[in-house]
Amino acid sequence: MPQALLNLQDHDLYSEFDKMRIKHPHHEAAVVAFEKLRRRKIAAPTAEQTAASLFAGSQSGKTTTVKWYIEKVVALDWLESKASRATRSEELREIEAIKKKSPADLAELQTFALLVELSGATTVSGLISDFLEALGDPDPHGGSAKQRRFRVEKLLRERNYQIIFLDETQHIKVQTFAGPVSRQEDATEVQNTLKRWVKRWPIVFVGTQHAENVVFEHQVYTRSISPIKFGPLHFGNDSDKEIFEKFCGRLSHKIVQHGILPTLPAILVKGDVPLCLNIASKGRLGLVTVLVRMALENMVTQGGMALEREHLALAVTEFSMRIGICKTNPFTDKEILLPSLKEYARDDTELQV
Repeated sequence: MPQALLNLQDHDLYSEFDKMRIKHPHHEAAVVAFEKLRRRKIAAPTAEQTAASLFAGSQSGKTTTVKWYIEKVVALDWLESKASRATRSEELREIEAIKKKSPADLAELQTFALLVELSGATTVSGLISDFLEALGDPDPHGGSAKQRRFRVEKLLRERNYQIIFLDETQHIKVQTFAGPVSRQEDATEVQNTLKRWVKRWPIVFVGTQHAENVVFEHQVYTRSISPIKFGPLHFGNDSDKEIFEKFCGRLSHKIVQHGILPTLPAILVKGDVPLCLNIASKGRLGLVTVLVRMALENMVTQGGMALEREHLALAVTEFSMRIGICKTNPFTDKEILLPSLKEYARDDTELQV
């Protein structure tokens, strides 16, 4: 058995896939938009800033793109800035030690980009606490909302943050004009806080397509650039098909680069396999990596040495069909039917993978 497969276990596959960062045109366009906003903050730090939105179905690869940008662009800028200001020998030694850290660890250390994940139905108190947790505040729930908001803004200024990513924004409360007045007032306060912060720091709102209905109160909308396109990729569109097929090819190379298989799993780019993966993922690239990871787990469990169609088919049955991403299994169907783009855009299920 090849060396790459000798000690392969489920947790190793999970870890390696988590480290993968695969470029594609939508990813690259998103990075350009992120840099546009961040460079505006650098060039005009006291001017009113701009927002952006990155909304797409669950497991489209949105958060992975944000993490790639922080690791590969922002963290390196931060390290270069830190090095340019270093004068003492101990500072230089510290920088050399930091350079040896992994991209993920370096992303945690840098203070140019802040990634905040919203938790649950977001009240103004919850919003501020989520920011404080992301900033490493030792007591994110201590004090009044006003006091904690002051701490957030103080830390953002002192550390010179240049851009903020607000993830899972579909959790933001929206005004309903029904129910308790307190709920309406809290939803208004969330929007007012976001407006206040968008003026001072560029914010990228990241979430499912449902987030569009809750984020953009008028004054936030008027301070936003055009939405960043991020899928889904539908095989009925030639451009989408090309992006999807190239992604499958890059994924096969990453599997070898990460030491998972000794040779390219060519099956990922052959015949109708890309089409089947497209249907089974509803055109979401993040979900493609999940299905391929699960297929590799099936391969290992069955004692196989090469990724086969049966491994992919089982992954679709056990995941995509189970949670309703697709009704039938394209890998085993007698006739492969491509759902409509409208069906691809539906996101009725919160994916936990």
